[in-house]
Amino acid sequence: MDFLKNTNIVIAGFLVWLFIAPRITSPRYRELFLAYMTALLLCLIATSELMIVKPVAFFFTVGGTFAFFYTLIRVRIQIINKEGK
Repeated sequence: MDFLKNTNIVIAGFLVWLFIAPRITSPRYRELFLAYMTALLLCLIATSELMIVKPVAFFFTVGGTFAFFYTLIRVRIQIINKEGK
């Protein structure tokens, strides 16, 4: 399970999970973000069990984890910018 060998799968997972991520302009952002976070957590739990058999699913979800952290950082920067004005 070489991480460098599966970087294309991680990138694909990042892009898909980033596309699924809720937009901050949505009026129901908090509800959608909670659903997004829960779905990612359940996927991580499920794919950790399959890691030996199907490492592709695990690496896809690792890309989703990177997308989750990217979403958190993006939201935090937008909040900081709003507080600064």
